Amino acid sequence: MDENGSLDEVGWGRDLPLRFALVSEEWDGERTVWARCVDADGLFTDRAAFRERLILLGCAPTGRLLKAAERCAGYEPVPFGELHLMVSDVDAEDPYDYVYCELDDVVIIDSRAGTDDPALLDLVVECVVTDPPPFHRKEPARADINLVNGTSGRSLGRCRRVDGLYRARPAPARPVRLIGCEPSPNLVRRLIRPRQGGDNLQLWFLDRTGRPISVEEHIRVETDECRPSALGGALIDVTLKDGLFRRLLPPPAARPVWDAWHEGPPRERNEWARFPSEGRSEWLRFTPVRPGPEDPGAVCEMDGRYVTDIPGLHCAIGEAVCGTGYQWYQCWNALRGCQCGGEVPRVPFTLIWHDADVARQALAGVSVDTDGELSYFDAVVPFLERMGVTVVLR
Repeated sequence: MDENGSLDEVGWGRDLPLRFALVSEEWDGERTVWARCVDADGLFTDRAAFRERLILLGCAPTGRLLKAAERCAGYEPVPFGELHLMVSDVDAEDPYDYVYCELDDVVIIDSRAGTDDPALLDLVVECVVTDPPPFHRKEPARADINLVNGTSGRSLGRCRRVDGLYRARPAPARPVRLIGCEPSPNLVRRLIRPRQGGDNLQLWFLDRTGRPISVEEHIRVETDECRPSALGGALIDVTLKDGLFRRLLPPPAARPVWDAWHEGPPRERNEWARFPSEGRSEWLRFTPVRPGPEDPGAVCEMDGRYVTDIPGLHCAIGEAVCGTGYQWYQCWNALRGCQCGGEVPRVPFTLIWHDADVARQALAGVSVDTDGELSYFDAVVPFLERMGVTVVLR
């Protein structure tokens, strides 16, 4: 492994792509390659399999949550996005002892008068519980639940209970199979003499040059199966029992994005545009972050033809401001009310937004600001201007 962290491919000598590596990192930063792998199976999951139905009981919504509840009542489901919960026990001695939960891909499917108090609402939602209550915490007999606008900390109202929140959610079994694996002596020794609980290593996703594009910090190397690989030679296939520590992995739509980045960083703008929204979100995981122009008065041209969703907007503005294959260092959660208020660019610059009407129409029904008054497009433009960017819509 060279000083830049890339893998030295000398000795691979195969006509097969090198996509993954298992790497250990010591406290002093020293890294050791445990295995080079042609591919890995079990890294993607369909989030639809983890969707749940919850009921927010005795809810007094405000802002965009109230507007979504009003739109939903008697009409049709309303996509909402992220909703976080701060669950406090009314009878607890410590008023700062609360449970924080995260709901993702929230869709409000029903809004009706409260069962216990008709002056309040019961909201039925479908969502993915990405951060459930800790298994050792019991549901409080009397709760006060603050409904939070994503990661911003801004409140969208309160409710008394969330039916279905406190239930057993065993971590889904996601074994990872390393395909066409060339093991190092370290891995061979571990296969012969397993270690109780396994070893915690890093899984590197590589491009064709051996440069790590993405690093999963924790993968438990506890072998479930090891056999000769169908790819032949001295390669083996190794199945790891527990796989990654993350509860939810990238969706199947992310796999083509991984394949594209394996070929190396993009050379032309808008290579992300061919992917659906989930793929565009994954694209942003791979794009390095830059702070933007260095010269005061710089003019950045933004191609808005493919800005049909929020990830697409972030991809397009990143390439306009920072260059092909990059994203702009900006806290977009400020649009939700994040206390940081946004990252001021190091110098003022002008953003010429071509085909702005594409985003204006596509994002007309998407709102993330706490009050729910503005569409995402109508919130982004003044936000950029507050940051010192002159926005020219064309």
